[in-house]
Amino acid sequence: MARTTKVVGFSLPPEIHAKIESFIKSKHKTRSEFFRELIDLYFTTAQQMTNQEPSGELDLRQPDLAKILRSYWLAKSQSNLKIIITGLAIIGNSQNQVLIASRKHPDEIIENLTWSFPGGRLTTLEFATELKQRVKEATNLDVSVNNLIAARVFPDSTLHDVQVITLYFDCRAQSGYRLRQARDYDDLKWVKPLDVFRYFTSSTSDEVARFLAMLQQA
Repeated sequence: MARTTKVVGFSLPPEIHAKIESFIKSKHKTRSEFFRELIDLYFTTAQQMTNQEPSGELDLRQPDLAKILRSYWLAKSQSNLKIIITGLAIIGNSQNQVLIASRKHPDEIIENLTWSFPGGRLTTLEFATELKQRVKEATNLDVSVNNLIAARVFPDSTLHDVQVITLYFDCRAQSGYRLRQARDYDDLKWVKPLDVFRYFTSSTSDEVARFLAMLQQA
């Protein structure tokens, strides 16, 4: 009789393996039962998050913002890491395409970075204004900045004393634009949203992947 299941193998750090084995033993489950339930939970959660429509709005008052800024300052001042905040613009056009850029030179921090969304370092708290300037300098595009799609610590940094926090923004190209790449970029290209993964060699976040999938289906 033909086998109806597939065998999947993967490696884990010893400490993670020990935690999993201890948990499985405490729940009186087999490894197969544990991983099947884990995979089912992942797909269920991912589907629920895909179906949710984020409003992009938070009910924040001035005291809340003050606490956030204070926490940011304390975290940054007490860390030995150099914190770099970058903003990336996922720019859509009227043909339902997004803009990606090819770097002319290797990045000094993200070694495997080749293609990416346009953007750059943000040095003030005026994220939208500064991102518009970076995009204009890099592509000659005027864009509107809509919502923040994702914020994450970029895991691909090759420097141990540097932490890169990347903010991904939903942007829209204004009419009457003409592309012109800056000296840092070798090429600019409009592609279908999910085609970006044919070009990117560095990682991105689940939120960005879901956002691109939503654009592709629109």
